[in-house]
Amino acid sequence: MTMVEVYPFTKMSWFNNRIMKEWEPLRSRIYQATNFAEYEMVKRGYREADVYQLDPDKFDIQIKKVSLDELTFLPILRSKIYGGYGHRHYTTNTIDKDTFIYGVVARDRESAVRFHDASVVHASERINEYPTDGIDHREIGRMLGYPDCCIDFFNDIWLKDGCLDPMSEMALNTEGARTLDDGTIEVSGHPYLNRLIRYFGFIIVPFFPCSFKCAPAIDFAKTWFSLMREYDEEAADACLEAQNTPMNWSLKNCITYIEHPLFIGSANGYYTEQKKEVRWLP
Repeated sequence: MTMVEVYPFTKMSWFNNRIMKEWEPLRSRIYQATNFAEYEMVKRGYREADVYQLDPDKFDIQIKKVSLDELTFLPILRSKIYGGYGHRHYTTNTIDKDTFIYGVVARDRESAVRFHDASVVHASERINEYPTDGIDHREIGRMLGYPDCCIDFFNDIWLKDGCLDPMSEMALNTEGARTLDDGTIEVSGHPYLNRLIRYFGFIIVPFFPCSFKCAPAIDFAKTWFSLMREYDEEAADACLEAQNTPMNWSLKNCITYIEHPLFIGSANGYYTEQKKEVRWLP
């Protein structure tokens, strides 16, 4: 069977104008708070490195900031700009207004080189000799500060089984989850770990936890969320509020569909033989 791929996109519709006027500005601020936390986690030494992209309209400002913060940036590849959930990069040889540079920002040169070499496919692209062939997802996850149990989960579910958006797999792996007669999985967990609406900017934990109750992932998210609140307390608390409410996630015909009390939304998914559905109960 031919794998069907949908180019990344997101669509969302607020339920009314009152909600839109209140939440659309908050959503923009949540993005900014998330970006702040992501960068500061490296700058303050909570993890060795992070993925970092240079955007065509502000790459000079970004490079200047990294340099003044005494961090190290290394480019890894060029990608076409896309919106939505990207299962992969769309590599290109061109640098223009529709291209971003995907790379790594790290605390020091050694860490940047190690992350770079773990992230490239071909040995000829590496800076130093490296002990394994291909992309080393385990080393990348470790340098990003992710828990070992979540790294193992990612390697098994995302890489081996091809579950590119493993929301139902996370739910099934969560203690207390219940599968209904129609196949819907009802699950509760810590709102920090709810990634069901991340396509629209509502996100606290930046990786796939092994379950919605993973204790090490919650510890990681506590630090992340504290940085979000440091940057913008109101926006961070709004993000948590949006994640800590009943919602429904489903995947069918390569489209992810979200039903949330504030909005309905859709995003690109991937092919599955059967519909997957998760019902989040706070």
